[in-house]
Amino acid sequence: MRELNLFVEGDDGLMLGAEMDEAPPRPAQGYVTCPLTWLGRVLPQVRSSYQLAVALVLYRQCLLKRSRTVGLPNGELRKVGVSRHTKYRALAELEEAGVLTVETGNGQSTRVTLHWFP
Repeated sequence: MRELNLFVEGDDGLMLGAEMDEAPPRPAQGYVTCPLTWLGRVLPQVRSSYQLAVALVLYRQCLLKRSRTVGLPNGELRKVGVSRHTKYRALAELEEAGVLTVETGNGQSTRVTLHWFP
């Protein structure tokens, strides 16, 4: 088994990333999970709890679909109290912060590409 490199020397122990031999595990039904390295990178970019909720649910969708680009269903966010209007506002703000890219098509569902994904 290969040793994970979680720290870069001279960075005061800040976790910057881990080398991975395989894809991260899919989260269990009803759970949102993310690596601490990803959370540490995204957290300084978010300005509200709603943005964080959108980013975490998006990360979960990426894990489930095994893709950086996924759809972000309103139903998933509605379960945690995020309306579709709040979702679109949070996506726009996260896109401006450089966390993700939103692709909209005429009459098609919104696709979101997460920039920081293992």
